[in-house]
This record gives sequence, C-alpha cells and structure tokens, in this order.
Amino acid sequence: MKSARSAKLRSITYTSGSNLELPEEYDVLKIRGSVSILSAVHLNRISTHGYGLFRSQVTVEELHSWGACVIEDCCQAKQLLNNGSLKLDTGHITSVVSSGNLTIKYLLKTEDLSAIGMIHGKEIHAKQCLLKLSSESKIERLVTEKAQISKDQKSLSLLKKRLLCEYIKGQQLYLSYTHADIVEGDTVIIDKNCSIHTLYYTEDYRISPKSEVHQVIRREK
Repeated sequence: MKSARSAKLRSITYTSGSNLELPEEYDVLKIRGSVSILSAVHLNRISTHGYGLFRSQVTVEELHSWGACVIEDCCQAKQLLNNGSLKLDTGHITSVVSSGNLTIKYLLKTEDLSAIGMIHGKEIHAKQCLLKLSSESKIERLVTEKAQISKDQKSLSLLKKRLLCEYIKGQQLYLSYTHADIVEGDTVIIDKNCSIHTLYYTEDYRISPKSEVHQVIRREK
C-alpha cells in the first residue's frame, strides 16, 4: 500500500516540445530531451537529463540538473543539485550543490553554496560558501558569513584555476587563487596565489608570502 506522500507524487516526462504549458495536477517533472516550458511551475521535484528551458518562474522543492538547464525568471527552491550546466536569472535557494557550470545572471541568495567547477555570477549572497575552482570563475560581488575558496586538485584544466571578483565581504574568509579589488572581513586569511588591491579587516588577518595585497586597512566594528 502506497504512503500518503508517495501517492501524491504524480510525475510527467517530456522528451521534446517548445513553449509547453505544464498541467497543474503534476508534482514531478522529468525532462529527457529538448524541452521548453512556457508557464510558471510549482512542483515537488524537477529532474533534467537533456536541455530544459523555463521561461517563467520556477518554484520547486528539489531541482536536479544533469544536462543543460536555463531558467529565465526567478527560481525558488529548497535544494538545487547541478551536475551539468545551469543558468539562472535570480535564485532564492536554501542549499546549492554544483559540480558543473553554474551561471547567475543577476542575484543568488542561499544558505549554503558548495561548488566544485566553474561559477559565474553578478551577485551572490550565501551564509556559507565553499568553492573549489576547476577553471577561471567570475563573481562581481560575493557577500557571505563564512567562505573558503581554493582550487580543485583533482580536475585537469588548461585554464587558470582562479576566482575573479570585484568585491568580497564576509565574517570569516579563507581565500586562495583569488583576484579581487576589495576584500572586507572580520578575520581574513589570504593564502597562496591571491592578488588583492585593498583588504579591510576588523579583527585579524594573515597574508601568504605567495600572495600580493596592495594595501591593508583596519576598520573598527
């Protein structure tokens, strides 16, 4: 006998189609080809194994992307798992785990961001941020409470494994392989292969001899 929870999960699978309107009675959407969805969707789970294009707002408990996925509006989700290439306009997502290419056109707000691979974004706000870079990534503004940025030791890439930023702000920051104009934090550790123009700190900082920081300024809390 099926549980009440499993009985409610009604799924639909699309293998092709453009500007489709998703019927309201489904809880799970599976994409297994090239599909574009025109209407806003409110689902329990989305799973993509191909190319999925969402032209309106996406509200979902879990979004799993193994192929290429584009959301041209706001994405609201509790859990996002990206193993392919994912592009968002804006996102309000509780937990983001990415091992592929992640692109944020405007703004991502999340509790926990963990990314191994490539990430590009205009502005990212995350309480906790763990980035392991497999190639060159770019984030204009990164605002976080705690961040750890390093290079991925396992992946092979002809491109430089580094993060390019205009502005990074956080309470506890550990940075390596990072180039930034401004870094602002309470406790900041600048490890190897960093180039920082201006470092602002309130409590403590350390700079590796293998990095370059042009100026350091202490601020009062």
